[in-house]
Amino acid sequence: MYGQEVKCPKCQAAILAPPTPVRAEPQTARLITEPAALVSPEGDEATPETDIFTLSPVARAFPGRLLLGMMLLALAVGLALLAPELSWPRWVAVVPLALGLLVLLLLWIEVKSSSYRLTTQRLFVHRGWWARQVNELELYRVTDVVVDQRALQRLLGYGTIKVLADDDSTPQVDLAGISRPMEVKELIRTQYRAARQREGVHPTEFMQSP
Repeated sequence: MYGQEVKCPKCQAAILAPPTPVRAEPQTARLITEPAALVSPEGDEATPETDIFTLSPVARAFPGRLLLGMMLLALAVGLALLAPELSWPRWVAVVPLALGLLVLLLLWIEVKSSSYRLTTQRLFVHRGWWARQVNELELYRVTDVVVDQRALQRLLGYGTIKVLADDDSTPQVDLAGISRPMEVKELIRTQYRAARQREGVHPTEFMQSP
């Protein structure tokens, strides 16, 4: 409607629309020699880092210790019930009970002292209870994600996810004891491909020269 005569929708008066605006000269491209992270620091502000998931190993990833703890607890209950018939003191059942609880407690501490956190930009691996250790991996450096799941692990529904990266300090990150590992693998794959696209990284940039 530029330059045309139109009617005002309120008073029905005839008015002339402004003419077509003069377009500015097209901008010419310039050669950028600096790294993209230095040239456009506002890129991180445009795409803020958000959490995707935070996971911990599942207890069934340690079936040996879990079974041992349950057997010791069952033995304690059996001794407590049979002690009067065998003329044994009831405190005999305390020994396997304490051992079973200790095994399960140590297993719980090991499970809760490890966690894996994925964001839209990085993968964090937290290990340790008192002495905390945190490994961090930029997702745009990830080259592949592999699932290691043996027969028993598939039966119990857990596995180990191996994240391979082109990083001298962290060439591989293992996420052990993960429930539904195939679903978690696809989440990591989606995020690292998106991170590489944002950073302008192509797969050929990680290939070793012959």
